[in-house]
Amino acid sequence: MNVGPLNYTYQKTAFTHHSSGDKKKCTPKERAIVAATSTAGIIASLAILAKKSGYSLNPAKMFKNFKKSYIATTPFLAKQIIPMGVGTCLGGLAGGFIIDKDKNDRKAKMREAVMQIGNITIPITTVDLFHRMCEKHGKLAQSVGSLAGIFTGVYLANFLMNKLSNFLFNSKNDRGVKLIDFSAHLDDLLAGASYISSDSWVHNIARIVPAVLVLPGIEVGTRKAHPHPDSH
Repeated sequence: MNVGPLNYTYQKTAFTHHSSGDKKKCTPKERAIVAATSTAGIIASLAILAKKSGYSLNPAKMFKNFKKSYIATTPFLAKQIIPMGVGTCLGGLAGGFIIDKDKNDRKAKMREAVMQIGNITIPITTVDLFHRMCEKHGKLAQSVGSLAGIFTGVYLANFLMNKLSNFLFNSKNDRGVKLIDFSAHLDDLLAGASYISSDSWVHNIARIVPAVLVLPGIEVGTRKAHPHPDSH
């Protein structure tokens, strides 16, 4: 990916799935477009996963016996969350390009897509890894391992994605980890619970993961560039 230098300081980016830094406001219509394309990205990812797992994509068959469909029966773990995370970010980026023709804003959206993809994929990967390491040592060890996986993943994502983003976008703007950064990893917490427990209530609560993952796509598509203070 060959992206030219950016002549702005990237807005504070919380390494969360839905950071709340201030930005130029999008209209409700623009946000709706981005939400729609982010959702479409997740749906496309789920369709690919379902097809590869041997499930029918025929709507009539899916809704006739929804309780046995892919989305109702499959646990949302790393294998499912990573493709959905990539799908929502690419969908949000597509929606952002539709609503925003500004060159610098589009570059800001591309950088946000890189950040969000890393922030989704790295923590869930470490949760999966730590679970495997603790699997033979009982439920308590698995619980501790899942939490450790989230914390490790957030810090690792922060480090790696700062380096990658600065390299791709010719920037030196690093953002440190803050306590609030851990508040938005609901999908990781639900995945960690699903790794540990096969109880039906855990499985049912985890059905909200696709909806949660729409948020980083919206964050990508609505990201704006901010002028560098030295450029005035």
